[in-house]
Amino acid sequence: MKRTVCYRDEWNDDFSPSKGKIKLKKVEADFPYEHKGILWNAAGFFLYRLVATPLVFLFCKITYGLRVRNRRNLRKLRGGFFLYANHTNMLLDSFFPTLISFPRRCSILTSADAVSIPGLRNVVQMLGGIPLPQTPTGGKRFLACLHGRAARRQAVMVYPEAHVWQYYNGVRPFRDGSFAYPVRENLPVVGAAVVYRPRRFLKNLPPLATVVIGKPVYPDRTVSKREARRRLRDEIYRYLSGTVKKENSFAFVRYVKAAGPAEEARQEPSRPDA
Repeated sequence: MKRTVCYRDEWNDDFSPSKGKIKLKKVEADFPYEHKGILWNAAGFFLYRLVATPLVFLFCKITYGLRVRNRRNLRKLRGGFFLYANHTNMLLDSFFPTLISFPRRCSILTSADAVSIPGLRNVVQMLGGIPLPQTPTGGKRFLACLHGRAARRQAVMVYPEAHVWQYYNGVRPFRDGSFAYPVRENLPVVGAAVVYRPRRFLKNLPPLATVVIGKPVYPDRTVSKREARRRLRDEIYRYLSGTVKKENSFAFVRYVKAAGPAEEARQEPSRPDA
């Protein structure tokens, strides 16, 4: 049975299961983006490499039957790079970047939600979470952090749609702001399209997932930085939307634009397809 979700604004509506359940803490200028202590970094290595990576592999395989195609496009890259994917699943999107970038570490740009849960901020950071700054003064440390990850030849995952639409089988519009990072660092960007496929059995369970990795695209250094980031955005949008359409991503959840302001319910069961 499919669910129907009513939306009003495809730019700003957020259907993350955690929305409104976490008391946000502001990410300001004093946020510790980089930790230099030996014990902290040793614990981070242990948690990321020896605990999280094998558990994430098992979770993604068992829960989502995860498949990854065209991983060779990443193996050709020698330095750091930025990944861009459609944001369709809170759990899967938190985990699969670790797998597709292996053996490199992969950081993920997150909202303040990820570091606002009491007692879990350090764990989130050890696993690669980089929260977006919420004040202009916090931007300097944030950019320095991205530069450091790039210098260490790591990958950085970005979800340019910003908000989660669970199991959405399309790509929503997004702006070019996040493409300023690869332009600034002069690093390639790679699209990672998440598409869904129906289960043969247990069809009421969430669908299975495939990540299709595109070819690297490099910033154009012959144009202005603003134009370079616009071109990267257009290229990645074409890849993501084209791949999701080409792969005929399965619609486990049906998203319908709300008919009017009186319609308040966002989620409601619909009748099974005939």
